[in-house]
Amino acid sequence: MNKVINIKTKKAIKEIREFKIKKYTPVDVKFENIHLRELNKLTSVELFDKNDLYINSYTLWKLMQPIGSSGAHNYHELKAEDIFNALNNLINPQCVFKVKNERIAIIPVFISSFDEPLMVVVEIGSGLIKNKKANINRVVTMHPKSNLEDYLEKMNSTDILYRAKKETTGT
Repeated sequence: MNKVINIKTKKAIKEIREFKIKKYTPVDVKFENIHLRELNKLTSVELFDKNDLYINSYTLWKLMQPIGSSGAHNYHELKAEDIFNALNNLINPQCVFKVKNERIAIIPVFISSFDEPLMVVVEIGSGLIKNKKANINRVVTMHPKSNLEDYLEKMNSTDILYRAKKETTGT
């Protein structure tokens, strides 16, 4: 059985928080109203053919566990509000770029509780737990991204699909 969360509702934060409290039997969590296809216009690349985004319940649980705990590689101590705000701001990114294994990273303009933007890594064409051929967009990980400008400067420019223009102030 899958869990569906409408990311545009206030109860979405509570529903996300439930996955921090309890380590569920692995199920797929579907986030509705993400509008990922809007990024196709922004990047001028047909990245997403579906608007919704999925995450495995175990991955969601790990994202919210305390840093330094067992398995700390994927434990990022995110708050439910961080996840909620990042997902609600995916279509308003600072940048979108390719990462390894045919995945896309999106850095929304939202600043997390860590005072840093979050990097959301999405695998396109992934499968569900009970349907490996489902062809869905799946969150692989989400974590604070420090030194974003330095990171982007070191990347191959062809991998950067979108980068918001920096605001300049007139003096």
